[in-house]
Amino acid sequence: MNWKKTLMNFAKQKRAIVGLEAAIILIAFVIIAAVFSFMVINQGVFATERGKTVIQEGLKQASTPLAVDGTMFVKTSADGANVTGLLIPLKAYGVKYVAMWENTTVVTLKVGANAWANVYEGVDSSNQTGDSFSDMLSGVTQDRAKLYIQNSNGDETLDSNEKGYLLISLSADNAASVRAQINVEIRLEKTAPLSIEFNIPEAMPADMWVNV
Repeated sequence: MNWKKTLMNFAKQKRAIVGLEAAIILIAFVIIAAVFSFMVINQGVFATERGKTVIQEGLKQASTPLAVDGTMFVKTSADGANVTGLLIPLKAYGVKYVAMWENTTVVTLKVGANAWANVYEGVDSSNQTGDSFSDMLSGVTQDRAKLYIQNSNGDETLDSNEKGYLLISLSADNAASVRAQINVEIRLEKTAPLSIEFNIPEAMPADMWVNV
């Protein structure tokens, strides 16, 4: 009788040990599954956020926050035979401000058969469009573009409540003749360029600003 009782007690202990091992294995599987699920969810959230960032960057690079705001003008020479200046009114569109720093902005210019990779010289904060644009063109010996900001707060950004005037000066050697095609491309950092194209009128009055 005693050996039977001892055998039964041993069998019960063996089953308890097997049950404990099974429970430990089950808990280990649950922990591994939880960790794996967390990794999958975390990667999914990261991928979603990264996708949103890529989409936003793509939309930003596919559009431009600059727009032509008003009539463009050209300044004729003293005899009216050619053009020595271009004036393009600009406005920030759909954003609070547009950075117009010299080291991040490129203005490409093409006048007839001549072209310049970059003529932009930044924002001219010394004048708030109080002086005549004709005075700003006088004595110019090189081709360049400067931005003048009306109601400027003094920085080198074009705010949504400000208006910019891009003044492009043409030297006497590169003055645009009548019927010449003008191409201006304003490229900001990480955005699509604003492209402007027009032709110089066939007949123009002398020494005047003429709308195009």
